[in-house]
Amino acid sequence: MNEQQERAELLAALHAAGAASEQDERELEALLAADPSLAEVVRDFQDSIAALASSFDPLETSSKTLGKIQKQIAKEKGGVLNRLRGWLGKS
Repeated sequence: MNEQQERAELLAALHAAGAASEQDERELEALLAADPSLAEVVRDFQDSIAALASSFDPLETSSKTLGKIQKQIAKEKGGVLNRLRGWLGKS
């Protein structure tokens, strides 16, 4: 697997998980435009995330708790991406 394919897989995983930044989304779109076969990689990640999510019973969460969780996710969204980039040696 070459570096471009690895990058596309990382971006596809982030996209499927809803954790891709706007910059990541633009980069993924450019990679897809250059190589439409990567769309299958994106679909595979989306299918995997959907299958994983549907394998759990839904939790009862108060709207107050859900709001706190959503705020924390929004706050840390960039942090998760930066950690992933760091693990892959990307800046």
